[in-house]
Amino acid sequence: MKLAILPALALALAAPALAQTPTRFEAADLYKFSMVTDPVVSPDGKQVIFTRTYFDLGSDSRMGEIWIGDIGAKDLNRRLLIGAGTRASGVTWSPDGRRIAYVAPFAGKPQVHVMTLSEGIGRPITSSKTPPGGIEWSPDGQSIAFTAQVNSDPVKVSGMPAKPEGATWAPDARVVTTYRYRLNESGYLTPGYRHVFIVPAAGGPARQITKGDFDHVDGGGGVTWMPDGQSLIAVGNRRPERDLQAREADLWLLPVAGGEPRQLTDRLGNESEPTVSPDGKWIAFTGYPETPGFYVQDDLWVMPAGGGAARNLTAAFDRPVANPAWSADGRSVYALYNEEGVTRVASIPVNGGTPRTVVREVGGTRLYLPSSGGSFSAESGVIAYTSLFADRPAGLAINRGGKTIASLDFNADWRRGKQIGRLEEIRYKSSADGRDIQGWVQYPPDFDPAKKYPLILDIHGGPNTDYGPMFSVTHQLYAAAGYIVLFTNPRGSIGYGAEFANFYGKPYPSQDHDDLMSGVDAMVARPYVDANNLFIGGGSGGGVLTLWGIAKAPDRFRAAVALRPVTDWTVQALASDIQSTTAKYWLGAMPWENHELYWQQSPLSLVGSVKTPTMLITGEADYRTPIAQTEMYYQALKMRGVDAIKVRLPEANHGMGRPSQWLTSILMPIDWFDKYRAK
Repeated sequence: MKLAILPALALALAAPALAQTPTRFEAADLYKFSMVTDPVVSPDGKQVIFTRTYFDLGSDSRMGEIWIGDIGAKDLNRRLLIGAGTRASGVTWSPDGRRIAYVAPFAGKPQVHVMTLSEGIGRPITSSKTPPGGIEWSPDGQSIAFTAQVNSDPVKVSGMPAKPEGATWAPDARVVTTYRYRLNESGYLTPGYRHVFIVPAAGGPARQITKGDFDHVDGGGGVTWMPDGQSLIAVGNRRPERDLQAREADLWLLPVAGGEPRQLTDRLGNESEPTVSPDGKWIAFTGYPETPGFYVQDDLWVMPAGGGAARNLTAAFDRPVANPAWSADGRSVYALYNEEGVTRVASIPVNGGTPRTVVREVGGTRLYLPSSGGSFSAESGVIAYTSLFADRPAGLAINRGGKTIASLDFNADWRRGKQIGRLEEIRYKSSADGRDIQGWVQYPPDFDPAKKYPLILDIHGGPNTDYGPMFSVTHQLYAAAGYIVLFTNPRGSIGYGAEFANFYGKPYPSQDHDDLMSGVDAMVARPYVDANNLFIGGGSGGGVLTLWGIAKAPDRFRAAVALRPVTDWTVQALASDIQSTTAKYWLGAMPWENHELYWQQSPLSLVGSVKTPTMLITGEADYRTPIAQTEMYYQALKMRGVDAIKVRLPEANHGMGRPSQWLTSILMPIDWFDKYRAK
């Protein structure tokens, strides 16, 4: 077993000598720090716009200020550009770098705004009835393309009397005729289709350039201009069976003047995130061919702009890639990729060759849990990205020629007043097959190896996601309460190759459970871990494995917390917003075709073995793992006489809701663990 402190984090974990006594991390700190998200470099590489995200105590909401900085200055000469009250998002630079466009409310509805930077005043240029998204400047800077839904006419009920003016009737019935009718992030969907519009950048009527009863752009995404300004590239699925195809999308060329779109790709599988080379001759995109596997990994592809065969640039790279951006000379494409718990930026040669890492650590910005992620922007040889810290939220870093030329940390002063425990990398062998498994250990502040500490195993969701050495509100509060926290990347996690991420085959869960228990074994072997005080918890897919773990080892853990879990795969396959993925790829059959498989892989089927006191937490508006599954499992525990508690978060979706609800979902588990902690 190999143990090591992450070298790149060693300095970040060393607290400087202070005049005042540092205090432990506490729940109120959520409202005291901030993080950097969404950096966007100007076309000339001289400025960067980014969002400072923070949590407002008064409104109990996540807020975002838009800042601008000068890349040539070491401290960026940063200054506030748009206040949080404006609720601006989706900022993008004009081609000449003198203006920006963004979406912000106007007269009660989100609209596209344009700001000339020398003036500093944003003006709305649209009057869209539905929220615009995916805004993109035309190459000449004269127009802006955006996407918006065009709502369908509401269903009329025959014979219904007219509603009197001023009457207070019940809400209209929701009439559902489509396969997908609600999404976790959006709630219940208003019937309609997403179309593409173009509006003059100076303002004026927006022109709809697409038509037809289908979404011309997948989700809330945008479009990409071709350099000649005569057409746009969009990602969509026009196939008749599109609602049942979770892994299908094609690239389409949309004429700006209107007319019939032209399909650029037609293979079965997914093509997304198109970006056009500086000379306009090539399109790079991420995607994969259709496969029946549990997991499929995104590669980077390039194809002629006029259409034709695509080449896979990362077939031998074996890491998932995302967010491609062309280099200034058009010889390579930058992209994010995941590797062993960390997100990095690679430069990928277009004409073949091995990808080269140009940014080794991109800071994740989930904050609730230590998931990798973050974002970057590349222009004119400059890369701006969210920087990684293990002991505080993400900052901003600027890279040119492989060197950091400027950085920004909004939380340096806050960090000096806090006592944060050590973070350690751990590697161990799985009992299933001897496979190497990576994880991390978060220690409490004032950790003393001569003492005994309780251990919490926290399990990530997805299941095809990952944990990494990022700052996490959940783990910091657990550690501040005196617990050692173990979090690992069992098989199914991304960043270790497609075979590792797809190791489940069918069914799921399987040997990922063994990977997790082997991590607990490795920790129990240490003299400072109290084998009589082991606890387990996790959310979503981690909730599945939590309930699986307490059924398979009913006497091992003193208490458990499962957040937004799947407990019955039949309910998940038929009631969640990812029905197609669940049935076709994760289970490989419909519930009525193989109900035995669905049942034997459901944690509910094993509830008769559970003795562990269990807390269940789910948002009432969670349509990813609908709350009915939590209710079913809770009632089963109660019927069996197992101590259980159910926490419902009103209006919260799968993301666990507002800041105070985040804290509720962390602090209540601590109280639950404390209740069963052996003294």
